[in-house]
Amino acid sequence: MGFTPLFDSPKPEWVPTNAQTDRRFIVTGANRGIGYATAAGLAALGAHVVLTGHEGSEAFGEAMDRIAMETGCLRDNLSYMPLDLRSLDNVRQFARSWQQRPEAERSVFGLINNAGIAGMPGVSPDGFEMCFQVNYLSMFLLTRLLLPYLKGVDEQEPAKIVCVSSSAHLFTLGIPTDEKYLRQPGAGFFSLRYGESKLCVNSFVRQLSARLDPQQVQAYAVHPGSTASGFWHSFPAWAQRCIASVAQDPSRAARTSLFCATERGLESGGYYAGCAQASASFWLGSVDKKDQLWLKSCAWTGTSPNSVLPK
Repeated sequence: MGFTPLFDSPKPEWVPTNAQTDRRFIVTGANRGIGYATAAGLAALGAHVVLTGHEGSEAFGEAMDRIAMETGCLRDNLSYMPLDLRSLDNVRQFARSWQQRPEAERSVFGLINNAGIAGMPGVSPDGFEMCFQVNYLSMFLLTRLLLPYLKGVDEQEPAKIVCVSSSAHLFTLGIPTDEKYLRQPGAGFFSLRYGESKLCVNSFVRQLSARLDPQQVQAYAVHPGSTASGFWHSFPAWAQRCIASVAQDPSRAARTSLFCATERGLESGGYYAGCAQASASFWLGSVDKKDQLWLKSCAWTGTSPNSVLPK
């Protein structure tokens, strides 16, 4: 997520207006915070939104009821599917469940990879540091497995993949590729691990975009800005109060995700912040490191390094 300056230069404020009637979107981590605001924004534009996460059907049922009440959308336009990004096997199960849906309900116009964590003790069931697993590796696998279902309207409106990154990716020591390091527990947000996971997200977006036909599917990385949300729940109460005093609300933080998900003519592979293209880390200029991360991520997730579509 990262931090944004307290005082920004004034500029016209973008608001979502492009209708998304009958288009299907998947939003990860969608029952609260930026994910909830993103799902609500898409629903308000007429989209069918599949909310995903691991908190359970009761939490997501309440979230969908609130979205319907706040936006006036049809409750039938909202649905929930369980997804736990702490486990690669759970991601694969989600993809299998998606494949089993009726054919008319499989196509996806937009995949919003929103879910993420600031940090978590220990390692994942797959043996990776938690930020790396949740923020990057599981997102990598989810996107790869859902690519066959991403369908745009036409060449002017290709399908969209929006991956939530952070300005924290600017403050790292490079793209991590050493497996021994990535399998060691991290130390949370104020270590390098969070920023590194988001640098990996940006690298993935660039690598994926280079392999996709931009007239069919486009991918973007976005920085939402510092936000008063449950993202900070692991922080001390005093720190949460300080952050809330200067951070934006989730509905504003969701706007760059909504911008990339609904606007035409954007550059695939780009990094966006404040509803505009922004400068990404110079580390992304390291072709060797990006290639290493791609190849190793494919090996760790059991996906093809050559074809972006699963066999």
